[in-house]
Amino acid sequence: MSVNFQEKSCQIVIGDRKFGIYDAEDKTPAKIIDYDSDLCNARVTNEREVDILFTAIDNCIIINRPNGEMDNRCDAMLSYESNLLFIELKNKRDKWQSEGLSQIESTIKRMIDEIPDYYFDFKKRKAIVANRKNKFPSFHESNAEQREYFSSKYKMRIQFEAEINLK
Repeated sequence: MSVNFQEKSCQIVIGDRKFGIYDAEDKTPAKIIDYDSDLCNARVTNEREVDILFTAIDNCIIINRPNGEMDNRCDAMLSYESNLLFIELKNKRDKWQSEGLSQIESTIKRMIDEIPDYYFDFKKRKAIVANRKNKFPSFHESNAEQREYFSSKYKMRIQFEAEINLK
């Protein structure tokens, strides 16, 4: 029941200054696209042009529950230097923040269960829920609680924006 988060067929290295991430929501994995495309669910700015490992997770990496059914998982990960970003791409108006965090959390739990050293070797971790329909979140009372929960449980910050600026 081991999960291969390093599946080579699901990964690509990109060092572009700007690129987009797109999820067609059609049972295909998320992919890198042109930054200026109208299809972008999220836009990434990589000012230092460092090499980033993009890993498509949903519809690419198999993460099953003990009963054999597919588990919830986020769309992608970006990893570079000592940074690890889990990304969920949404294209809806309702409940996108909590649903996105739930999918990210499910992925994180599996990674911590199976390869904790990989997860904890990153000094900075972030959960990003990006929504093409809502570029910026509508803040709810639970937002502060969500931030505190992810910070204390996973040593991770959360972001609800479609613009990802890599430091």
